[in-house]
Amino acid sequence: MYAAVREFRDCTRSWSSTAQWCWTATLCQILLCLLVHCCFTIGPRYKDINEDEMELFDAARTILIVPLGLACAFGMIERCSKKPREQALVTCGVVILEFGVQITYYNLLSLGGLGFQNQRAHDYRPIYATRWIGWFVAVPMLIFMNLYPIVDNQRFIQVLARLCPQMAASATYCWTCFLGCVVLDPWIGWTLNVFGCFAYILVVFDEVCFVSDHILATRIPAVKGYSIIIKESVFVFYTSVWLMGNWGFASSYACQRFYTVTDISLKATMALLMFMYLMCGLQETEIEKDQ
Repeated sequence: MYAAVREFRDCTRSWSSTAQWCWTATLCQILLCLLVHCCFTIGPRYKDINEDEMELFDAARTILIVPLGLACAFGMIERCSKKPREQALVTCGVVILEFGVQITYYNLLSLGGLGFQNQRAHDYRPIYATRWIGWFVAVPMLIFMNLYPIVDNQRFIQVLARLCPQMAASATYCWTCFLGCVVLDPWIGWTLNVFGCFAYILVVFDEVCFVSDHILATRIPAVKGYSIIIKESVFVFYTSVWLMGNWGFASSYACQRFYTVTDISLKATMALLMFMYLMCGLQETEIEKDQ
């Protein structure tokens, strides 16, 4: 344990400038959110229950059992093999944890979702704290899922230490943007949302820096390139739909349906590409050994 902590600390000292920006943005978001919690009023709870949205969340919870079961089966097979591979076990563990978190927050969403009134919307609609709490955990793990295979020649703790600023900034981004939607003061609310989006832009800059340093050295750059493009494109769509909902161009149910469908499909696609990359990489390694 001590060796892992020491290795993590040594890696943090070599963070790039973009990683340092992400870490600074993380600390600023935490301080800003704590200040808003202490000094400003949070909006009221959403008192109504949208039955269509509850049914949607219940269906999502059921669907997610399938990819979770497949990941568990793959992990058991790898664990029981004669020589379990670290990268395969880490891949399975992250995917299982990701889908486990998803099932948890969709289960809670189907029970009511801890809805608050969205103060930034033009109509009376809910914003579910449970979804954003789930994203607070799931988005950093998605970043790790997306970028870990690029540096398959490094140990898990080294990759985790390098990606820590991205993961932390994206987690606090979820907290900041949710708080920006439920605080009563509109100026503070939009300031939080703009700052949260700016923090995620810094995450993208650090991601570009990280990928440019490692993508050419990876075994199958095309697969990882597609994975990164898909993930960032979906996040742009997330922001666009969120703005459309707040400005009255999309109903609450339409937004929740988009979030749910893309949430499941994006995580499933990322997991599939991650396993494809893993298997293709292992095949190339075996061919190189035979030669």
